[in-house]
Amino acid sequence: MFQQITQAAISSLSSLWENKVRSIITMIGIVIGVSSVLIIMSIGAGAQSLILSQIESLGSNLISVSPGHAEEGDVFAGFSNFAVTTLKYDDVTYLRDNRDAPNLVDVAGYNRGFGVVKWRSESYDTSLNGTTASYLAVEGSEIEVGRFFTKEEEINLSRVAVLGSAVKQELFGESDTVGQRIKIGETSYEVIGVLKERGTIGLEDYDDQVLLPIRT
Repeated sequence: MFQQITQAAISSLSSLWENKVRSIITMIGIVIGVSSVLIIMSIGAGAQSLILSQIESLGSNLISVSPGHAEEGDVFAGFSNFAVTTLKYDDVTYLRDNRDAPNLVDVAGYNRGFGVVKWRSESYDTSLNGTTASYLAVEGSEIEVGRFFTKEEEINLSRVAVLGSAVKQELFGESDTVGQRIKIGETSYEVIGVLKERGTIGLEDYDDQVLLPIRT
C-alpha cells in the first residue's frame, strides 16, 4: 500500500516536472482566482461597513417626514395612505412642546433652499436651510467655533446664521468668522457659529450649507 502511494507521488511529481510551464500557469491561475475572491469579499465588506457607518452617523432612530403625495410607481407609493400633504411650523412646535408620543426625544423642522451668500467681495452659492434650535440634538452635528442659535432667537426671527465648514472656508478662508455679517439677497445676518466638518452623508453635504432660524 505504502509502495503504491510512493509510486503515485513520484509519478505526479515527474508529471509536474515534465510539464513545468503548464504547472506554473495552473498554480498562477489558482493564486489569481483565490486573490480575486478575497479582493471581492474585501470590497463587499468595505462597502457594507461604509453604508453602516453612514446610517449610524445619521442616527438609526431618526424619522423624516416630508410633505407631499407619492406618485404612482414611486418607491414610497405603498405608504401613500399616510402621506402628509402639508407641514407647518405649528406642527413642529406642537410635537416639540407637547411630546404626545412617549418615545419622541426631540423634533427639528427644516425649510430647504439654495442661494448666494455674500461677504464683502466674496460670494458663494450654497444650500440655505431654515431649521429650529433643536437641530444639533437631532442631527448629531457639533459646533466648531461660536454657538448655535437659541429657541428664543428662533421665535424672535433673529437674523443670525451658522455656517458649514466648507462655506466658512470659501467665504472667509482663515479669517475670523464669528461676529461677521453676511448677506443673503438684501438681508444681512450675523454669523454666530461654524459647524464642525462632517462631510457628505447620503445626498446631503453637511459642510456646504448655511443654517438660519426657520422663520427668519
